[in-house]
Amino acid sequence: MRFILWAKKELLRFVPVFLFFLVFFLLINSAEVHLYKRAGITPFSFIEIAIAAALIAKIMLVIDHFFFIEFFKKHPLVYGIAWKTFIYLISLMLVRLTIRFIPFLLKGNDPLDLEYEKYLQTINWNFFIAIQIYYLMLLFIFVTFRELTVKIGVKKMKKLFFQKNGL
Repeated sequence: MRFILWAKKELLRFVPVFLFFLVFFLLINSAEVHLYKRAGITPFSFIEIAIAAALIAKIMLVIDHFFFIEFFKKHPLVYGIAWKTFIYLISLMLVRLTIRFIPFLLKGNDPLDLEYEKYLQTINWNFFIAIQIYYLMLLFIFVTFRELTVKIGVKKMKKLFFQKNGL
């Protein structure tokens, strides 16, 4: 019974984060499609986007349990939002690089260090940084709303957003 309650709690924490990132990853991927066609890079498929959204959602929930994530707990909210956005952005960047590196690694026969060098040379850093800026905005919005929800409560947020006179 305790396992079922724990699983339900984790699922309720995971699903909204997953859906948020799935929707926005799909939107960002649609922008990437137009950019990548010119560069000759293949865009992600829906399955790859869904896996990435699930991976990012789970990584964020795991990171939330690390001690360093709450460094700015006693400071104004903006410090915590900026800190968490930065930590999540670094995580997302590593996941993006890894997702693109794995197929590249599977194709080659060279040692790992040579494959990594080839991989870094094939990345169009202008596109990568442009898309990373989209993710920065996305993460900032996500963390801001999440921190506000923690501070003022789920009921108050629902009332603010979904009732006629929310205040």
